[in-house]
Amino acid sequence: MVKFITVIENKAFNRRVEGPAGVQFTLEELWINQDTVVKISAARSHQQLLRDGLMSPDLDRTHTFTSVTLNNCGIMETHVVVGDPGTVAASLNKNNSRLLKG
Repeated sequence: MVKFITVIENKAFNRRVEGPAGVQFTLEELWINQDTVVKISAARSHQQLLRDGLMSPDLDRTHTFTSVTLNNCGIMETHVVVGDPGTVAASLNKNNSRLLKG
């Protein structure tokens, strides 16, 4: 398993108005089992949220984000982690093998 920092979206609700009144993001640790990863891609929308000042103040404006999709017993779940897709993929690649184009 590999440890990452994940971005959690916390929605604050206003009781007088339906729907989210504001969005806040926090950072938490996340352990990922490499065997459950099915997709890794750039999370560009989170980079825009960072530039707009809506992300955690602990992050630098140059941070990048990656969307990691997992298949846990047939249930697909996606997590956004801090780091670029290449670095995240390298961290998850436990046997250092490369995919072949075919």
